[in-house]
Amino acid sequence: MRSLIRSRRSEPRALSLGLVLALGTPFPAAVAAQDATATAGVEDAARERFSEGNLAYDLGEFDRSLKAFSEAYRLKPLPAFLFNIAQCHRQLNNPSRAAFFYRRYLALSQEEPANTDVVRELIAEMDTKARIQEEQRRERERFARDRDLQRAREQAALAEARANEARLAVSPAAAPEKNGASEALALQVPDASVKTEAPASKPWTRRWYVWAGAGAVALLAGGAVWMATAPNPRDTTLGTVGR
Repeated sequence: MRSLIRSRRSEPRALSLGLVLALGTPFPAAVAAQDATATAGVEDAARERFSEGNLAYDLGEFDRSLKAFSEAYRLKPLPAFLFNIAQCHRQLNNPSRAAFFYRRYLALSQEEPANTDVVRELIAEMDTKARIQEEQRRERERFARDRDLQRAREQAALAEARANEARLAVSPAAAPEKNGASEALALQVPDASVKTEAPASKPWTRRWYVWAGAGAVALLAGGAVWMATAPNPRDTTLGTVGR
């Protein structure tokens, strides 16, 4: 009798616990519907960014196109977006970044893309341009160092000439005590009593290091211009997103 009473008392508690669990847990159908709605919203947003990127690319606004394709990839990481991002970097003359995204496009594609051969050619082209850019950068830095060194030498020689001129003006009797090198340098200094202009340094157009550096930079730049303007019959259109 007591066990029957105990079981009847426990029935409301078990029923209330079952209601709490049932009401607190979403039904599988509702969860699936919510996931489908969220997925559809993300895909729609990715397609919208993709359309914006295509339009900006057609208008030559490659910075905006790059931003749109990057946002689309964050929403929906499709390899085709990586190819489009690489195309934007190629147009923006960022060959090292373009080569990186071309490689990621091939690596993350589940199947071998139809434009694999073209992408590999683009990777080789971007690697070559990246090397040329690096050589040009180093040549500019070397040219700047040589120019600064030459200027420092000219300024040091001028300062020494002025110092010798000042010593001669204060104590002319000290002139015989100078060594041969100092005397030769002093002869190049104009007399302070004669109002003549100080000897001007050679114009920059007549200095050897200017033309040597300019020639090297022009040689490297010529190779880059030829690669950029050479006819390219390959199909490098943007990727597409399946509807």
